[in-house]
Amino acid sequence: MLPGIYYGWVVAFGSSLISFVVVGVGFYGMVIMLDALVSERGWNRDDVSAVTTFYWVVTGAVGLLIGRGVDRLGARGFIAAGILLMVTALLWLGRIEASWQIVPAYGLLALGFAMAGAIPNGAIITRWFVGYRGRAMTISHTGVSLGGMLLVPLATGWIEVEGLRMALDRMALALVVVGLPTVAFVLRFDPAEHGLVADGGAPKQPLSLALQPEAQHEVWSRRAVLRSREFRYLAGSYALILLCQVGYSMHQLSFLRERLELETAALGVSCVAFGSLFARLVLGPLADRVSKRHLAAGLFLFQAVMIVALTLAEGPVALLAASVGFGFTVGTIFMLQALLVGEIFGLVSFATAMGMQQVVSQVASGFGPLVLGLLATAHGGYAQALYWLAGGAVIAALLVLRAVPEELSD
Repeated sequence: MLPGIYYGWVVAFGSSLISFVVVGVGFYGMVIMLDALVSERGWNRDDVSAVTTFYWVVTGAVGLLIGRGVDRLGARGFIAAGILLMVTALLWLGRIEASWQIVPAYGLLALGFAMAGAIPNGAIITRWFVGYRGRAMTISHTGVSLGGMLLVPLATGWIEVEGLRMALDRMALALVVVGLPTVAFVLRFDPAEHGLVADGGAPKQPLSLALQPEAQHEVWSRRAVLRSREFRYLAGSYALILLCQVGYSMHQLSFLRERLELETAALGVSCVAFGSLFARLVLGPLADRVSKRHLAAGLFLFQAVMIVALTLAEGPVALLAASVGFGFTVGTIFMLQALLVGEIFGLVSFATAMGMQQVVSQVASGFGPLVLGLLATAHGGYAQALYWLAGGAVIAALLVLRAVPEELSD
C-alpha cells in the first residue's frame, strides 16, 4: 500500500489497464475481426455476424456462472484465467483456415472475455468505493475508451500491412504484457482484507438510502434478484439498448467503409472511443450526484438521435462528428449499468446480480450484429435498417425509468 494515498484509487487505475487490453480486444477487436474475416478471408458476412452473435451469447451465459464465484472467491483469479484464455483464442483465430473453426475459437475468446471483463472488475470497484463509485468507475472504464482509440487504428494498420494473423498475435502479446502484471501486482479485491474501508473513509457528499452500509451489505440470493421488479425493468432496458448499441458497433466499420476510405472509416471507430472517453469523464462524477436512472434514460435517447444522425450524414466530417456523438453513449451506458446494479443490489452481491443482468443483456446484445445484418440485407443497405435501432433505444429509455425499488416507487 502507498502511504498517504487511498489504495482504492490505485486499484481503479489498475482496473483501467485491465479494461484497456481486455475490452480493447474483446469488444473493439470484434469490430476489426468481423470486417477482416469478410474482406481478407472472403467468408460470408451473414455467417460471421451469426458467429459474433454466438460470441455475445456465450459471454452473457458465462457471466451468470461466474458471478456468485466472484462474490465468494474474489476477482483476481478469474481475471488472470480469462486473460490466458483470450490469448489462446487469439493465437488460434489467427491461424484458422476453415470458417467452421471460428465457432469454437470465438467460444473460447468469449469465455475469457467474460472471466476477465466487466463482472470481476466491477466487483472490485464496487467494494472499494460507495460514495465515490461513479468517479472510480469512470477511471476504470477510461481504459475501455483508450483501448478503442489506440488498438483499433493500430490493429487496422497491422491487418492492412501484415494480415490478420500478425494483428491478433500482437493483441495477444498486449494482453500478456499489460494484463497479467497488473493482476499480480496492482489489483486487490476487498479493502477490508487490508485494514481499509470503502472510499478511504466517509465521502464528502451524503449517501442515499440505497448506498447506506446496511443496504450495501445486504445479501441477495439469485432467486430474490430474479423476482425483484427493478431487476426485470433494468434487464429489459439494457437488453434492448445493448442490442442496438452492439449491433451498430459490430457493423460500424463496414457501415463507414460503404461511405468512406478504409483509413477514414477506421478513424470513425476511434472517434466513437474518443466520444466515449469524453462523455465518461463528464458523466462519471455526475452519476454520484444525480439520479442514475434519469441519466441512463437521457443517454438512451441521445443514442437514438445519433443513430438517426449517422443515417443522414453525408461526407467524412458529418460522419465522423456523428460517430463522436454515438461514442458519448458507448461504454457510458454500460458503466451506468454497473452503477445501477451496485446501487440497487449492494456491494457484497454485486457480481451475482451483475452476472444475472448480463446473461439477459449480453445474450440480447449478441443478437444485435445478426439482427442488423439481416435488416441491412432486407433493406438493401444499412441506412433504413438503423432506424429500427433508433426506435429500440427510445423504448429502452422508457423501461429504465421504471427500474426503481418497490419501496421507493410511487
